[in-house]
Order: sequence, then structure tokens, then C-alpha cells
Amino acid sequence: MTEDGILSEDEAVELLDGELVLVSPQDPSHAAHLAELHQRLADAYGRNSHVRDQLPLDAKPHSLPEPDLAVVKGQPRDYRDRHPTGRDVRLVIEVARSSQAIDRKKASIYASAQAPVYWLIDLALQRLEVFAEPSDQGKYLQQRVLVSGQDVDLPELDLRWPVADLVG
Repeated sequence: MTEDGILSEDEAVELLDGELVLVSPQDPSHAAHLAELHQRLADAYGRNSHVRDQLPLDAKPHSLPEPDLAVVKGQPRDYRDRHPTGRDVRLVIEVARSSQAIDRKKASIYASAQAPVYWLIDLALQRLEVFAEPSDQGKYLQQRVLVSGQDVDLPELDLRWPVADLVG
């Protein structure tokens, strides 16, 4: 729709299950969380992956979500001709203070796209929801809620992070 002039490139919308959904503007806390987490993920995953900030993830046929962060295999230049798909990502992350309902809906979209792990960082409730093992039915077979005092494993790495560092 951007190419056809229906939407401008600056429109704050995402295509989710065939519907355009308005995206809330970021407050300073949300933006700071994303910037800090981007740097930590880039440091942890190194050169075999890169971190994308609010860029499209191809979740055909009816969704083109823009997760807050995605750790994607390869380098940015590998995606000049296409958006990454769920099979190209190692981890998808949404950070929510007030968008939890929409971000929970995205779990089925990411599962359908076969994104192996989805984190929903809920700043309001100070918890991390971890979704893993996507099924062909658009659901994650494994779902856990972690809180401060617990650690979370980074997908495909021998590394654990304190949940308190992610939600605080």
C-alpha cells in the first residue's frame, strides 16, 4: 500500500491478520528499553546475526508485523530483496506498557510464521512472557511467565539473563 501511495512511509500502522492496526507512539521509557536491549542483543549474538528495530517480518499471507526487536540470522544486506520470515529469526521481542492485548495477539502471528521464540516484555506487570516451539496450527506449544528473580535463556546461546534486567 505504501508503493501504491495509499499509506505514507511514516504511517504508524502494522498489518496484522489482514487488518491495519494503529501503533502507539513510544514514550521515553519504551524507547530507552529498546535502545538498551538492542545493544545487549547485538553484543550477545555477535556477527552471525543482526538486530532489527521495528522493521517488517514477513508473516504471510495476511500479516506484516513490525516487532520492536528481532534477532535475525545473517547480515542486513541478506534481506535487500525480501523481508525476513519467521524461519530467519532467532528471537522476536515486543516491549509493552499498554499494548499487551495487541502484542499477545501477535503471538499467533509469530507462531504461524514459525518464529522459534517470542518474548513479550510486559513493563506494566514487570514480567517476561516467553513463547517457544511454534506449531503448524499457529500456536506456541510452550508458554512461560518469568518475573524478577528468575533468569531467561537466550535462544541458541549458552547465556542467561536476569529477567529483572529486562523488565526494570
